[in-house]
Amino acid sequence: MKPRNEIQLQTVQLFEPDPEAVYSLETTEHIAHVPRRQIAIYCKHGLLLPVADPSAEGFYFNEEGIRTLRRIETLRNACGGNLVGIKMILHLLDEVELLRAEARFLRGQL
Repeated sequence: MKPRNEIQLQTVQLFEPDPEAVYSLETTEHIAHVPRRQIAIYCKHGLLLPVADPSAEGFYFNEEGIRTLRRIETLRNACGGNLVGIKMILHLLDEVELLRAEARFLRGQL
């Protein structure tokens, strides 16, 4: 018998979204482990953009949307629920990625 205070480790298996696929809100909720309501809040605040018009067909997300959703959740867990701050951090991270890509390109030109 295991001691009561022993922590049981679980294997985390990350799902890598198919770059060509588009996922429904329900599937995105399942993949990212984020409730639909929270996903809708992120969309409302401009943190997450669906690939389909929500007023016509509902929310659908691609690989980029799922990755962004995972980033949002990681930041929210680390920084709290300040969505304005999370939006600023996401913007800055995008800028850093852009600058890194430009630096790689310029190094390749030398």
